[in-house]
Formats: sequence, structure tokens, C-alpha cells
Amino acid sequence: LPMAIAMVFVAARAMAAGGITQNDALLLAAQLFSLGGDVFLMLPGNYFIPGLASFLVAHLCYLGALLRLRGRSGPRLAGAAVVVAAVVGMLLWFWPRLLDQGLVIPVTVYMAVLGAMVCAALLARLPTPWTAMGAVCFAVSDGMIGTGQFVLQSHALEVPIWWVYAASQVLITAGFFFGRRTGD
Repeated sequence: LPMAIAMVFVAARAMAAGGITQNDALLLAAQLFSLGGDVFLMLPGNYFIPGLASFLVAHLCYLGALLRLRGRSGPRLAGAAVVVAAVVGMLLWFWPRLLDQGLVIPVTVYMAVLGAMVCAALLARLPTPWTAMGAVCFAVSDGMIGTGQFVLQSHALEVPIWWVYAASQVLITAGFFFGRRTGD
């Protein structure tokens, strides 16, 4: 539901502005692939890899939109360094199970792209911090998924994962639009 609402919001805003910009198209694609990832992770059975692939493409779309807005540094650069350290730390924590499950390469690639997207959100020139907060929430929800999958080996974190994930998508989308002029 959060993805459908976000997609309607982006499409309605684009129509009101007179057309879909490249960033609108990238956001819609990110939301569509996120929705696909949601479906894969909700299906009975093991659809972890297709879900991971869907979210990987979503992060690449978000990254494409955010790189067009790059520009800030200073304290945000320190935040990006913390993100890189956190990604490396999580990867090391998950490493034994990644080896056991043969998932080293796909999860490492995914985490690198996720980390790049979060760093780009932290450094983007946006009028509010919402997109950056949403990107961090996305990383937190994915960290909880990885903890459940590779450390706890249980679904104990499913409820907080979905709440943090829903907040992440709403914040990312809101940050691209609120506080900006329609033509931006």
C-alpha cells in the first residue's frame, strides 16, 4: 500500500507539473521495483534472491535520481563515512552465513549499492532531510532483514521491518517533492 500511494503521488505530481521529468521516471521505476521486491518477499517459499534483485534495481534507480542532485559535503560526508563503516560491519557479521548459503556475491553487491544510495541521499541537495532519513530507514529495514535471515534465522523482526520500510519509502518520496517548486 505505501508503494502504491507513493507511485500515485509521483504520477499525479508529474501530471500537474505538465510532464514526467527524468527524476520522476527514476522514482516511479524505483517504486515499481520496490513493489516487486515486496511481492517476492511476501510470497510463500524462498524468493529471497528475486526480491533482492528487485530491490537492487530499485536502489539503482534511486541512486540515479539522487546523483543528479549531488552537492553537499561537510558534516554529511561524515555521515556517509558512517554508512560505509556500517555496511562493511554488517557484511562481516553476515559473512559466515553468506558463505554457507552461497550468497556472498549477490548480498555483497546489494549492500554496496544500498550503501551508495544512502550516501547519495545524505549528500543530495534537497530542501528537507526526509529523503536522507528515508534512505537510512531503508538501510535499517534491510539490516533487520539480513539479521533475521543470516544471524537469527527467524522471522522475529518482520513487524518492525515492514514499519521501518514503509516509513523509508514515504520519507524518500516526500523528500524529493516537499519544499521544492513544481518545475524543479
